Amino acid sequence: MTRFYMFKESSRQTGGYWMNRDQLYGGAIFGVSLIIVVGYVIAFFAPQFSLPVWWHEWAVGLPVLLFVLAVLVISMWIGWTMMTTPPPAPLEPEPTATETKAEQTT
Repeated sequence: MTRFYMFKESSRQTGGYWMNRDQLYGGAIFGVSLIIVVGYVIAFFAPQFSLPVWWHEWAVGLPVLLFVLAVLVISMWIGWTMMTTPPPAPLEPEPTATETKAEQTT
């Protein structure tokens, strides 16, 4: 497995912290998410920061739109799955004790 150093090259001699690929991806996801959070908070409070008002409108409207679309896509997927799945085979009734005795005597 490939490992990457988190700190500068000189830390290799001093026993620097090793990062595997999953940790590196996790750090990248964390960094991108942090940048998006800061941008979202700034856009949400745009009128208080003397920024254009449409930033606030987009900061409210876009997540609502994405949430509604996600719910609708999930419901479409459930409907499609129910529509294309064949019905289950009918269950055979279990023979009763009297039917079993009647078959054995014949």
